[in-house]
Amino acid sequence: MRAVVVPAAPALLPGIGGAADPLADLRERARALVADTMTKGVTRLVVIGAARSTQTWPSDAPSGAARFTTGRAPEGALPTDLEIGRLFAPSAGGEPVLQSIAADAHPADCLELGRSLADEETLLLVVADGPATLTEKAPGHLQPDAAPFADELGRALAAADTTALADLDPTTCDRLWMRGRPALQVLAGAFTGERVHGEVLAEESPFGVQYLLARWSGK
Repeated sequence: MRAVVVPAAPALLPGIGGAADPLADLRERARALVADTMTKGVTRLVVIGAARSTQTWPSDAPSGAARFTTGRAPEGALPTDLEIGRLFAPSAGGEPVLQSIAADAHPADCLELGRSLADEETLLLVVADGPATLTEKAPGHLQPDAAPFADELGRALAAADTTALADLDPTTCDRLWMRGRPALQVLAGAFTGERVHGEVLAEESPFGVQYLLARWSGK
């Protein structure tokens, strides 16, 4: 079992960040990380991201990127997190499984979903941000405890600390605009009880939002 964590940043979608394309480098690093991890005995890609409901989406669901340019998206459009994950699915890897987890899902339900997805030949692509309250200009403005929270989240991912992720408090995460909580708890459930090697390959916060690239590998 392997997993890759990528940011849930809409600007990762081509065209959304405008001509400046501020996350171009991060996009290419994420793409390379997923492709590299897919080559290591993985036969199935499962994308996990938060959305309004917990459900499996068609792999050919229409793009919802227009919601960021026109304010409208077609009926049945993918949630943004899943669209970001689909962007990184290698073309030669078969159709990805697109699975959303409700943004308000109870931690126990997130962990149970993760356990149901655990498989030696699966790559779990987790689309999740850290807190979006790291600066005054962040989407959720500045929260004084956001920086230490982000530090601990980065540590948990680097250490593959499933307990720390499982224990993320929904109320605190909501206050810190940490929308990635459910998806990261699915990750924790998938690796609970396993010996896991974790690594964080990138961590930045260009818009006051914690973006992480990380990889977990079962031992």
